[in-house]
Amino acid sequence: MLKKLLKYLSSVRFTIVLICLLALTFMIGLWVPQVSLVKVMYLQWKSNSPALVSFLDALWLTSIYTSPITVTLWVLFFLNLSLVMWQRVPLVRSRTSLSTTKIVNPTTAGGYSFRNSYPVPEGIDNDAVIGFLHKNGYAVVGNGDGFYGVKNRLSPIASLLFHLSFFLILLGGLVTIYTTFIGYLDLAQGESFQGELGRYNARPIPLLPKVGTIPKASFTVKSIVPHVVKNTPTGIDVELVDGAGRAHTAGINIPYIVDNTSFVFKHLGVAPLFVVKDPSGKEIDGAYSKLDVMLGRQDSFSLAGFVFRANFYPDYTLEGGVASTRTQEFKNPVFAIEVERDGKKIAKGTVPKNGAMTFAGYRLEMKEMPFWVRFYVIKERGISILYTGFAIASLALIWKLLLYRREMVGAIREEGGRRLLVVACRAEYYKSLAEDEFIKLFNKFTNNSTGE
Repeated sequence: MLKKLLKYLSSVRFTIVLICLLALTFMIGLWVPQVSLVKVMYLQWKSNSPALVSFLDALWLTSIYTSPITVTLWVLFFLNLSLVMWQRVPLVRSRTSLSTTKIVNPTTAGGYSFRNSYPVPEGIDNDAVIGFLHKNGYAVVGNGDGFYGVKNRLSPIASLLFHLSFFLILLGGLVTIYTTFIGYLDLAQGESFQGELGRYNARPIPLLPKVGTIPKASFTVKSIVPHVVKNTPTGIDVELVDGAGRAHTAGINIPYIVDNTSFVFKHLGVAPLFVVKDPSGKEIDGAYSKLDVMLGRQDSFSLAGFVFRANFYPDYTLEGGVASTRTQEFKNPVFAIEVERDGKKIAKGTVPKNGAMTFAGYRLEMKEMPFWVRFYVIKERGISILYTGFAIASLALIWKLLLYRREMVGAIREEGGRRLLVVACRAEYYKSLAEDEFIKLFNKFTNNSTGE
């Protein structure tokens, strides 16, 4: 009973069934809104159609990726793959072994596509062919009266390695899919982050892991220093200090990595400290505002009941009454501000770094102008497994295709008063190329008076 069960679990039919069922599972995940992916929409959907959603919840269709059925299918799939690999071990062991049972008659041996006879030079004993083959990279058993030789004897192991890589790639992909977190995080100079989910940008909505936790990170942005030459950004240094007091630097293509999570620099902005003073000079409101105003974009902020629409010029100049920037370098940073109240524009002006503008008896001052950065945050636990799988697959293919297997059986016989080396040969790949190699090999033996 157990043997029949194992045979079915390792069969191709069972593999196909599992692949079809897993494909159906992922199609359901695309059709039915999943709680982990669209939580806000899911709650709205549930309030509008409580009976339908409750029915789908009961069948685990709204969390299909982590449902008991899907987990069971994945367990069976990896069990099937493991059994297939295990069954191939005896075959690989048999193919890599050297045994006298593989010595057969080269004239009648089946499966050998290349057959020929070669005269043996005078003065060469029958066993000289064995040493000749050894020197040309063949492992040989037998003697001149009958032998079996193979080159690249261990190449069948590459098949096992390729199956192993497939296992690792699937495992790595599965771990990645189920544990991936993706979000965007805006942090200004001097700001600290303790890993709170609520600190991530609401748009786009963070992609939460189906299994596992969100990134565990704790650090403070110590400084942000952009590097710009005229109109070309050349780099950025984001100095971070983690919870243990260790310093780290993030930049373009240099992520900060912690807890299998990469904090990748994505975007730069300015976060000026603006304060509003009333006509008596009393400060009535103030805040740091993360403004996305680089490269001509407009952004806005609100203070003291006013709305301020801001354009930013890193290297401000006024030509013909039109504001512009000479370069993207931060040589003369100036904000062009339009002030609105109750939807009506009431004033406009400019505020240079550490400067101010007046409007309707009030005063808007810029006290500081630090920068802020947007991090693309991604946590993936299966990437190292994936890379390992692809590396092993590449190694296995190179081994299998470049160091391909060649086999031969042969014997030295007396025919018509002459000694002939009778051989039958085959190669795993590249039949024509291998036949040319066999011809050159045995012609070399025939023309070599010493047999070496």
